[in-house]
Amino acid sequence: MKGRRQLLLKEVVDHYIRTRQPVSSKTLVEAYGLRFSSATVRNELAALEREGFLYKPYPSSGRIPTKKAFRFFANWLLELAEIREQPARLPAEPPEPAPQELPELLRRTALLLSTMTGTLAFVLGPEVEALRLAGLVMRRIGPGAVLVVVLSELGVVESRVLQLPGDLSPEEVAQVEEVLSQRVRGLTLHQLAQLGGLEVKGWHDRTVLAALEVLGQLAQRGLRRRLYLEGAAQLLRGVSQQASPTTVERICSLLKLLEDERRFVQVITQLRAGNQDLAAAVGEEAVPELADFSVITVPYFGETGVLGVIGPLWLDYARAFSATRYVAGRLKAILASAGRIQEVEA
Repeated sequence: MKGRRQLLLKEVVDHYIRTRQPVSSKTLVEAYGLRFSSATVRNELAALEREGFLYKPYPSSGRIPTKKAFRFFANWLLELAEIREQPARLPAEPPEPAPQELPELLRRTALLLSTMTGTLAFVLGPEVEALRLAGLVMRRIGPGAVLVVVLSELGVVESRVLQLPGDLSPEEVAQVEEVLSQRVRGLTLHQLAQLGGLEVKGWHDRTVLAALEVLGQLAQRGLRRRLYLEGAAQLLRGVSQQASPTTVERICSLLKLLEDERRFVQVITQLRAGNQDLAAAVGEEAVPELADFSVITVPYFGETGVLGVIGPLWLDYARAFSATRYVAGRLKAILASAGRIQEVEA
């Protein structure tokens, strides 16, 4: 589709996003100063309707974009040259984080993005198996039970209680912690399982075996990727503006997806397949919960640390593209300036 019809479709979608009202041929001529007559515009809109880009809610109304039209509009924006526009005024940006503040930094980043776009925003923590470890902190909390805090170059990754085959004294736990911190520093979780043994002269085999047990449990169970969400209420308000008998059902399906963090991570990975930068999924039929929503994503840490927004089909795409790319760049810069970002090759 090229020329006049393509131009008119862009203008219909743009006007609908801004007004949430059906668009008539007269409205287009007046709002965009078109040199075409209303009759010509009306004929082109009728053709776009036959092609599945527009529809009329009732015979005498203006036309409303379909999913196909919103998808076309989003793809057109993505194909434009580099988006240079940045919001003139931004909410306060998060300061450089201390290591233990990483979860709070990611949560505030989600809040910042939600505020900038006026819809639901999310930040998906990096795949922890790909992070380089800085060490472990261990404390005995009971017979055979130790609390293990995993530290990465991005800060605290996770804390977990592990049950060891035998009991260790606090002194032995401290020895295990020292052995592990020395040996895991600079490694990824993927590499932990490949450690063949620990050669530590002068220390009891019992300590070495306990250290191997801790590594084995961490490598087998893996660590949880964190998902931070902000702005659900804003998304609900936006969707409710176009209420229909299926609105509640659609919202409930989306909320259930967001509650299942593991599946949400899988969905985002699926949507981003083949994309290394900004990506848009509009009315994704392959994911029923997102069939009536738009998802904009961009990476901030390799291919695993991803942030983005979820909005209605009439999302302000230009604003969402600009904001997500800007916030991803700022988050990456903050982590880099704190000296804790080191991308790991697969």
